[in-house]
Amino acid sequence: MLLTHQEYEDHRFVVDLLKHSNQVFNVFLQHPASRAQFTQKSFSVVENMYLQELCCLASEDNGSHFWASSTSTEQLENFSLTAMAQKMEANALKWWWLLGTLLNDKGTAALTGWKDRGGDKSVDNVWEIEGDDDEYWDGVGEIDLEGIINGLTGELGTCPAMTDKHTKCHAAIKLMSAHTLYKVIDTFTHLGISVSADTINMAVQSLLKESHNSLQHLGWSLLASYAYDNFDVDLKTHTLTVEKSNNSLKHLTSGFLFPLVHGVMLNDLKCLEELWRESVLNLQAGEPYSLPKLMWWDLLKLYPEWMDPNSKLSHHDQFNAWAFLVNLCTNGLEYFHQFKSMIQDPHPIEQIPTVKTPIYAAHAMDINNSTVSGNIQVVTELLAQGGLADPMAMLEENMDFNSPNISEYVILVHGDLGTGEWLQAAQLHHSIECTSWNRLQHIIFIPGLFHLKMGCADAIWQCFISPMAAREDKTSLMHDVAQLCPKETGIYTTKLGFHQIHELVGHAGTCQHLDCWRVHTAKNSQFSSLEDFALSKPMLDDLWAMANEICRTYIANHQLDCMCGKHESEHDLQFENVLLLNKYFLLYEELLYAMNSGDIRCIETCIISWIPILKAIGKHKYASHMTNFLFNVHFVYPPGLRHAVRYHILINPTSRPMKWRAIDCVPEPPGISATKLWPHAPHNQPCSAKYSQNSKNN
Repeated sequence: MLLTHQEYEDHRFVVDLLKHSNQVFNVFLQHPASRAQFTQKSFSVVENMYLQELCCLASEDNGSHFWASSTSTEQLENFSLTAMAQKMEANALKWWWLLGTLLNDKGTAALTGWKDRGGDKSVDNVWEIEGDDDEYWDGVGEIDLEGIINGLTGELGTCPAMTDKHTKCHAAIKLMSAHTLYKVIDTFTHLGISVSADTINMAVQSLLKESHNSLQHLGWSLLASYAYDNFDVDLKTHTLTVEKSNNSLKHLTSGFLFPLVHGVMLNDLKCLEELWRESVLNLQAGEPYSLPKLMWWDLLKLYPEWMDPNSKLSHHDQFNAWAFLVNLCTNGLEYFHQFKSMIQDPHPIEQIPTVKTPIYAAHAMDINNSTVSGNIQVVTELLAQGGLADPMAMLEENMDFNSPNISEYVILVHGDLGTGEWLQAAQLHHSIECTSWNRLQHIIFIPGLFHLKMGCADAIWQCFISPMAAREDKTSLMHDVAQLCPKETGIYTTKLGFHQIHELVGHAGTCQHLDCWRVHTAKNSQFSSLEDFALSKPMLDDLWAMANEICRTYIANHQLDCMCGKHESEHDLQFENVLLLNKYFLLYEELLYAMNSGDIRCIETCIISWIPILKAIGKHKYASHMTNFLFNVHFVYPPGLRHAVRYHILINPTSRPMKWRAIDCVPEPPGISATKLWPHAPHNQPCSAKYSQNSKNN
């Protein structure tokens, strides 16, 4: 009566009873006659409390439900297991405490929490009544169940019991992408770690629908750029047939779209007729347009060499001096490391604004793009995924689509140089067609800079390693290879991959720069070694002045012609070769730095310098394509299209500095494309697929 009626809540007996409730609780718990009944009643109360909290968590109003049939990319990308666990802790605090106690979270922290929440030491005797099992559990080996689940979900430091359907779907997609057997997935489903294969297929179908809508809305805006490349899939089924036992390799094509930003407007792309009037392929013009005779040196007039009035150095020389100084302060003696954070990055000439570029992966296409007809099919299919089609065909068939009429607009298409060659041949063969769509007139091809970088790396190998005469003296690059990789000299004399040459340029270039510092300090400062030079404690201004002198002395410039014009007895061939080696290395590093930083004008000046080098070693296609591309951009395209092409030859998927990427180097997991092509695999014949993108591995 006293405790149940509100009018007695201030009565002295009620206040005294509530004040000593812990003692009363312990008396009932320790009395032999009431212990069992009191314990059972207490457990029933606690059980109801936990069930209420769990029902609240499981309700749809809580916002934690996951519907596979309406899965979106945003749900998967924004899901955080940590945030979900924090939400569960806030909404079901007492159940969370129990869970932490059962999992022995952080040792005895959970038990200590009971004392901190108002209990006393006598309450802990409840656990001692049933016996102390610590010694038993200490002798049992721990099962790393949390590690197993974390390995599947990709999350660390979170309770394994907190895996909801979001996490299970993440785990299931990872299992499917790894071509896990369906029996294994079903086993994980029963364990509560993953969702079923049918649920995965429903989620994939929902993602496909969302992707289709996103591609169409972007394509209909006409402010979209398209890119594609080939990849191979080795589909080896477990049940082989005689007819197709060796026919498991598929040549497919992947692609993606991204929006045009940086102030590009629709009118900037409305220049199709203007370009066709001036095209050499336009045979219907009264007077065929002929391009003015342009040569490579005409490109040099685009960006006249600018000299810094203080240092008397060009932009290339300033980058070279910066590279020498950074290598000294990064890889040199310990004394110079203090200046590394004080060195400012090179000032960009024309920086592309740093804007995050979203990428929309297209469905993989079962088309081999190694032929002219294959590339035509790929472009047509890729535009169709963007919601674009032949305007004449749409009128003839009375299609009621939202697809815009692109008869007056151009479309930017990215790819490697091989793709550009096929598309150029296709436009040449179809130039006699009547409509702009059939002439592929709307395609403006933009070459990928990653393949240009590969060509530059190969040029360095052909100049300084491939010829036998280039390996004879001690100052050759091959001598550096023998010092850096003594067991791999035979590999470097054969055809190398891009990554090996790329790493060699970085390591050997650093050694060359440090050696230039050693020679220069010994010749001009009378120090026998860099150690003696460091003991003199030069300041950063002194190092900058010396770096400027080094880039004038130990890098090939116009003075090399004077050296080569001397009598043979006065030639120092080793010194001249080292000057060229340093020049090519730094030109390669400057191209890489400009691509990573998004300095479009610096990229163009580097390309202009690389064109004669590529032509000299026999890479005429690289030189011709890049020359024609720069001619078109600066002498043919109208200003709006020129801006769109130059500012979208690179993209920044992360919106972070120094994270610009060439279009043909943007990573797209081929498993995603294959999933879009084959969303349902036979349950009794799981595929074991191996993917390769040949153009990026050669």
